Amino acid sequence: MVQTSKPTVILIPGLGNTERIWSHQIGALGDAADVIVADIGGCQSVGQMANAVLEQAPSAPLSLVGFSLGGYVAMHILRQHADSVARLALISASPYADSEVAIEQRKRLNAAAREDFRRLLVDMGKLVVFPRGPNTESTRICLVEMGEALGVEEFCQQQEAAMKREDCCDLLAEVDVPTRVLCGRNDLVTPIDGNQRLADGIAGASLEIVEKAGHLLPLERPEVVNRFLLEWLKLPADDQV
Repeated sequence: MVQTSKPTVILIPGLGNTERIWSHQIGALGDAADVIVADIGGCQSVGQMANAVLEQAPSAPLSLVGFSLGGYVAMHILRQHADSVARLALISASPYADSEVAIEQRKRLNAAAREDFRRLLVDMGKLVVFPRGPNTESTRICLVEMGEALGVEEFCQQQEAAMKREDCCDLLAEVDVPTRVLCGRNDLVTPIDGNQRLADGIAGASLEIVEKAGHLLPLERPEVVNRFLLEWLKLPADDQV
């Protein structure tokens, strides 16, 4: 698969995120790629989100970047439309389906969201963002603003979709595009072990761990994410390195 023009990069946001999750990456990648931020709103399942991404994308090949829930969406695209994908980058991701404990936790989050959404978003920011990072406060503020922009019903619907997602461990050995994985050392949402499973299961993939960083890497450590993605884009789309 040889590309003579700039690759098309699809940035897929995570749960509760608007396009602002990628605000630092859009410009940084602009000289190296044609960048599209996918909209996964209004969907009731990861499968519907994957279809929405493909409807917004131009013709293949696509370089997919999935953050958190967006990583599950990217993997679903690979499961159903592998020929459309040239490269894969997963940030703060996991291959696993929700456990019963995680499902119950999401149900509690939805109940709390419907009671006091802003308070829940503030509390989430305290949990998922590394407390002593260079962009801690701005990231927490952005998390609240993104959630409020989406609204409580969309937030809860995305939680429901995440609960029902498929385990994709069986798919990893079939992935044959250049793949890189990035996660924060202090990520409490998608810990290192799930990201390591992705890297170990995909031939030729590798994992980079960001020290003193939590879950929201594109906002917490934008310079690291930008460098990671620019290096990933240099990988030849027809071969694993």
